Amino acid sequence: MTALITAVELFKAHWRWWLSILALVVIAWLWKENTRIEASLTTLQGENNSNRAVMDNMLRTVAITNIVLGVNQHAKNQIALESQKASSDIKTAVAGDDCASRPVPAIAANRLRQYADSLRASTTSTNPSQPDR
Repeated sequence: MTALITAVELFKAHWRWWLSILALVVIAWLWKENTRIEASLTTLQGENNSNRAVMDNMLRTVAITNIVLGVNQHAKNQIALESQKASSDIKTAVAGDDCASRPVPAIAANRLRQYADSLRASTTSTNPSQPDR
């Protein structure tokens, strides 16, 4: 019991010294926490920048894909339009002819060749790995 009384009296006599030690411990703990939080922040900022770069690349890829799909759709529409025009030209050229018993008129044959050549040219320019059909 006398040791406890002596410790209390020692604390009362040197309370400023004990308060300074306590303040140093708290400051050291806060310094350590600040360092840990700064390291976490740096790591998270790096991950954020990496994720931002991935998202930017993905958005750029999607935009390019959309452009390519739009161009392909336009090309398909043009081919369909040419097909309808060729069909109309052929029907006009063979109107009134008995096609089953007679050879194909030269105008219709030429138009079919032109159309086939245009299809071959467009398929080789858009996808050279596929053979002509």
